[in-house]
Amino acid sequence: MRSVLRFMRRHGWLRPRRIGCLLVVLAITTTWLVSQAVEGVNALFRPPVVAGNPLGTAAPAPPIHRGSPTVDRITQRGQLIVAIRDVPGLAQRSASSEHYSGFDIALAQLIAHDLGVDPDRTSFKPLPAGVREASLNRGEVDLVLGGYEVNATPSANVAVAGPYLVRALQLAVPVTSRATDLNSLGHEQVCAPDGSLAAATLATRGVAVQTRATLADCAALLGGPVGAIAGDQTAIAAVLSQAPGTLRVLDEPVGITEYGIGLPPGDPVLHDRITAVLRHAIEDGTWARLYAEYLGSPVPGAPVPR
Repeated sequence: MRSVLRFMRRHGWLRPRRIGCLLVVLAITTTWLVSQAVEGVNALFRPPVVAGNPLGTAAPAPPIHRGSPTVDRITQRGQLIVAIRDVPGLAQRSASSEHYSGFDIALAQLIAHDLGVDPDRTSFKPLPAGVREASLNRGEVDLVLGGYEVNATPSANVAVAGPYLVRALQLAVPVTSRATDLNSLGHEQVCAPDGSLAAATLATRGVAVQTRATLADCAALLGGPVGAIAGDQTAIAAVLSQAPGTLRVLDEPVGITEYGIGLPPGDPVLHDRITAVLRHAIEDGTWARLYAEYLGSPVPGAPVPR
């Protein structure tokens, strides 16, 4: 210790000004070491990002609100069950596995995360259009997604959150067709997916409509009495991509469709919670990011959930 003091006197380190500088350096070093120690302790208790979250940066789920039998059922089960239907870009099952992907699938993951259950455990139940509502009312599924059309659901047995997506309804005809719009189809029939708004819209306009399970099934009928297919612009684009150069889209849309999330009726807490998830996704840019990823560019303005 004495040798250290002699060394410091010899080099002038014990002068008052230099002692002050040493104390400042010591204080800064001590403060940095303490902050690093605190950060290390905080890291041990910081909640991890939920696996399967399409954002990865979403805030942890808030406490579960009481007053919703559906939310209680989901959290007690530890799993969200969603009735789904294959719609290109929105919900599609991989040909090699049971895995689903798409815009609607990402929304379901956001909802599961908000309700405090693992998004990776979300179960998707493929059901035909006419069966989804009954399954919802029996409590067999919690939500309905996969191209669920708001303005094609007059039933009082289903509540709806949304819309979260608005799409044009389009007509596609063979490239050899002389049709330029709906009126120029003459007496030819139009095929649309069963239970879709496209089918309902065309029927109200006096068009002879055939329905099939999917738009791809409709396309197989072209060349006979069916002169055109009708559906959501994303589904039409998917059919065109599967048979490049054989079909073309008519310029004039036949209408628009709003997509929402089907909910059990009489559950306002669930409705408000899912509406909040949709609004947050729109406000923080998540909606636009998911749209670009699954539906392409340009990204339109988002609708206002109600």
